[in-house]
Order: sequence, then C-alpha cells, then structure tokens
Amino acid sequence: MAAKAIIFDKDGTLFPYSLWYKPTKNFLLKEMPLSKPNDSKKEECIDAFSRVIGFDKDGKIIEDGLFLKRNYVSSFFSLVKITLKYHLNPFKSAKGFLKIRNRCRYGYKEELKNYDFSSLRKLLGNLIKAGSKLAIFTNDTKESLDIFLSVFGKEYFSYSIDHSSLHTKPDPRTIKDFSSFSGIEIKDMMIVSDNIKDLKMAKKAGVGTIVAIQGTRERKELEKWADYIFPDVMTALTFFIS
Repeated sequence: MAAKAIIFDKDGTLFPYSLWYKPTKNFLLKEMPLSKPNDSKKEECIDAFSRVIGFDKDGKIIEDGLFLKRNYVSSFFSLVKITLKYHLNPFKSAKGFLKIRNRCRYGYKEELKNYDFSSLRKLLGNLIKAGSKLAIFTNDTKESLDIFLSVFGKEYFSYSIDHSSLHTKPDPRTIKDFSSFSGIEIKDMMIVSDNIKDLKMAKKAGVGTIVAIQGTRERKELEKWADYIFPDVMTALTFFIS
C-alpha cells in the first residue's frame, strides 16, 4: 500500500537518464569527429567526453562527473584538454559543449516532448485518488523544473523544490518543510529516487519507506540505504499500488 505522501526525484527516476545519455553520445559521435579517423580512438574520445558530462561508457551515472555538478568552468577546461589530446576541431568542441550544456540547463525539452509518460501519469493519478500527496524534489533550476512540469503535468504534484528553494537536497530540512506543508508526519512518507544522496537524506530525516531505483546504480550501492530496490519507477509504483 502506498504512503500518505510520496517524494519523487526527477532525473533518473521520473525522467530516465537514458534519454540524456544516448542523444548526447550520438551528438558527440556525429559532430566531433577526429581529424584523423580511427574508430578505437574515436570511441576513447567519446568516453572521455561522456565522463566529463557524468556518464560512463554504459550510460551509468558517475557521481563526480563535473557536468552533473554544474561545475561548468572545470568542465570546460577538461573539454579543452580532450580537444587538444584528440586533435578535435576547437570550434566544434566549444559549440558541442555549449549545446549539451544548454540542453541540460533547459531540461532536455526535446527528449521530454518525445517521451511517453502516459503510463506513469496513470499510476500517479491512482496514487492521488488513493489519497497520497505527491512531491517532486530536484536540484535543477526552477526553469528546468517548470519545463518538466509543463510537459508532464504540474497538477500531479502538490509540492516541489528546486535549486532556488530555501532548503535544497540533500538537506533533511527539505523533507521537514514538506511535512509542515502537507500536515503528514515524516514516518508516513515514502521517497523514490535513484540518487544515493537522496536515500541518505531520507534515512536521516526518518522517512518511513525508502525506495531506490536501480537504473543507473549498482544494487550493492543501494542496499545499505533502501528498504526496497526496483529497476524503474513504474515497477516500484505498481508494487505499492497492487
């Protein structure tokens, strides 16, 4: 049975990371060819770019990826090093970096529009009908969150936080704020996230049910912090609704 209040992480949970990784890698392969074609070197170069952005070669998240931390200055200099090492066209490298940065900043709007959220919307609608209050917690900009909600449907979430909020993840006060807003005790809440920092935050705050999405993490990384582990958010919600 679902909790009285459910907190959702956005990226990697409601919005799969695969939608970020694959278009990014395809863009790099297409727009940034090496000056001297060599397939093995090209793959090595793309992997180097992906690591800066925050993905490994299999599309899994790298926690210390500079791009995911929004450390654009460090990311830019790392990309300059890659550009020089692999003899890339500096103009294309800079243009590619800016394009990827903007896609991230503005919420991957193109990918959002083409993604089918209908089944997930139905499950969230069932949770709301059952009396659950839903919240979305992200450290993205308000603009990026607004783009997501405009596509997904803001009516599903009664509460949200973003990078501009008074308290941001992974501060446990974010959950206390939601408790005060909703009138629901933290022990009666559930959190659903693929981010280990979110799971730690929830445990520290005393959230009653902690659900990990395994999509981009190793199971052993999640077991210490989660009560349940599922491959994706749809499987998780189906389990608790049924």
